[in-house]
Amino acid sequence: MKAFVKFTILTVLSIAFISACAGKNAQIASREYVLTTEMKDGNLIFLGVSDEINGIANPTLNADPGETITVTLINGGMGQHDITFPEVKAGTETVKEKGEEVSVTFTVPNVHGEMEYYDNVANHAELGMRGVLLIGMAAGQSPASSSSAASSGDPQVIAAFQKGFCGTCHTIPGIPNAAGMIAPDLSNIHLAALKYFDDGAYTGEAKTAEEYIHESILEPNLFIAPKCPTGPCGPNIMPATLKDSLTADEINSIVKYLDGLPDGAYGTESAAAPAGAQNPATGADIVRDPTDLPAPLEARAPTTVRIDLESVEVEGQLADGTTFTYWTFNGAVPAPFFRVHLGDTLEVHMKNNTSSSMMHSVDFHAVTGPGGGAVMTPTEPGKETVFTAKALNPGLFVYHCATPMVAHHISNGMYGLILVEPEGGLPPVDREFYVMQGDIYTTGAFGEQGKQTTDVTKLLDEDPEYVVFNGAVGALTTQKPLKANVGETVRIFFGVGGPNLTSSFHVIGEIFDRVYDQASLTAAPLTNVQTTLVPPGGAAMVEFNLEVPGNYILVDHALSRLQRGLAGYLIVEGPAAPEIFNGTPMPGSGH
Repeated sequence: MKAFVKFTILTVLSIAFISACAGKNAQIASREYVLTTEMKDGNLIFLGVSDEINGIANPTLNADPGETITVTLINGGMGQHDITFPEVKAGTETVKEKGEEVSVTFTVPNVHGEMEYYDNVANHAELGMRGVLLIGMAAGQSPASSSSAASSGDPQVIAAFQKGFCGTCHTIPGIPNAAGMIAPDLSNIHLAALKYFDDGAYTGEAKTAEEYIHESILEPNLFIAPKCPTGPCGPNIMPATLKDSLTADEINSIVKYLDGLPDGAYGTESAAAPAGAQNPATGADIVRDPTDLPAPLEARAPTTVRIDLESVEVEGQLADGTTFTYWTFNGAVPAPFFRVHLGDTLEVHMKNNTSSSMMHSVDFHAVTGPGGGAVMTPTEPGKETVFTAKALNPGLFVYHCATPMVAHHISNGMYGLILVEPEGGLPPVDREFYVMQGDIYTTGAFGEQGKQTTDVTKLLDEDPEYVVFNGAVGALTTQKPLKANVGETVRIFFGVGGPNLTSSFHVIGEIFDRVYDQASLTAAPLTNVQTTLVPPGGAAMVEFNLEVPGNYILVDHALSRLQRGLAGYLIVEGPAAPEIFNGTPMPGSGH
């Protein structure tokens, strides 16, 4: 198969420019848009504040090819932000303080279609700060509504993918009078196939189909028009705007044609993976080890205990091939376990990492006072707040972020436990463990790979995709299981961050010898309990002796949640006890 021959994009765009100028004044007026940063329904957004976009969230901007446009961004006070137009490699500096403003000015590319803009700071784009600039279209007209919009992929910039064609050199089946067109559905195009169309004349350094397309739009001098292999071709140039020339079905026929080219049709290169293909997502380990908690306190007089918390937003590993944008205290889920004596004074230092996108705070259920400290600790990125409070009540208490929308911050991982030891402390045990349950509401379905963020609609509907111990699927099974020995007594400090689901905490194959219900440490414990209820924002302390070796599974006995990732292992080693438990384990038992 010989290469498709076509004119360069520079030629096409020149003709389009000349045609446009023939019908109107070549001097195009500049325009300016002004946006600010806001939060709506728990998501960050851009909000239009200039006349034509005033009050519109993530407004659609409009401009003509070749026009000079200025976009001004004003910080609304919720963290640090910028605005970026990646297709033209233009963007602002970061605005860090409320009321601070910054602008970017650029010339709109000579293409028709849609160009994305977004906030490039942290994970703001995924949290909702993104919109589009329509090029050469009437205000409010979506490219997907034009006759040339493909039914899949990215049809927004169809005209940008036209680089001209040589009408007599090659014909794409089913497309009359069309040849050499590059399809807009990038997910179906191999990079090697794109390079093939240029007959080896490509001189750029693109490594993906998207980069190649962007270079063909923005740097047309990288492409040299090849000669037609079958002889001279007339100047049969497609219009710069394809919406008058190709239908959606025709565009999809082009996609299918390109995708159907046989292996080896791309010259010496082997076919690359489709541009949309990605390796399984990997993120940071955010799982709190269940043994990561301080030892029992020695007897002493009340004192001041410093508590240091730092809110850190982390792209963490939620499951195999799946990451999630966690908001954490000190980089892990759950947050650190704190241990104080009754009568101690807590000196809480709340920091917010400079890389954070959000304001964060902390509410201690152990604190007597408005907001449990939340009224003292709304902390902007890069700042620190401090408050003190006296521990007046013994017990095991949840603490969590209390910045609106509170449920959003909690579901993203901002919860932990603090133990206020009663007078005389707790009875000694051989091992203590720290376990918390949380529900996570992702944009993708359970098991869907790739980067996930919070779906606020699912959160408000209390319909989680994941329910987990210590932050992630497999956190306490394949990653950091609990371990103990026969003959030992274990204590589990168990809490529910939530924000929504109540837990029916149960250890399969064990009975809780003592349950300190609702984490009341001064009341007599319940004894011989099979399953204990723990509400969101609540806790319990359970203790039991280990008589038989084996793997014991921690569950919420609302057992459908096993299919949502909620399980943990307690691995017990030691001599068998046939007088208590005897038999042959069967394959597939799950233990």
